[in-house]
Amino acid sequence: MTIPPTAVSHFHLELPRHAVFTVQDVAGVGIACHAGSVWLTLDDDPRDLVLEPGERFEGDIHRRVLVSAFEDSHIEVSHALPAALPVPQQRIGAPRHLPRVLSPA
Repeated sequence: MTIPPTAVSHFHLELPRHAVFTVQDVAGVGIACHAGSVWLTLDDDPRDLVLEPGERFEGDIHRRVLVSAFEDSHIEVSHALPAALPVPQQRIGAPRHLPRVLSPA
């Protein structure tokens, strides 16, 4: 399946300490750390990857990745499918329903 260029997204996320962000399919997705420190865990991969500010990971295989913040962190996610976009913030007190693609770890 070819993804048209307009279907590609790029966004920044602020992750509080101990927060986990999930990308269901990391193939072709870039994750860069701009502040803090994050731990990347790929399904069925024995490696544990840690990104510090200025470091970047490029997914090259179809796997789920969990991005866990060791501390308050700022990451950039690029070339992700629209389904991986974060859910817009709702008013405080309103229940939040996450799409299956962004399931908490």
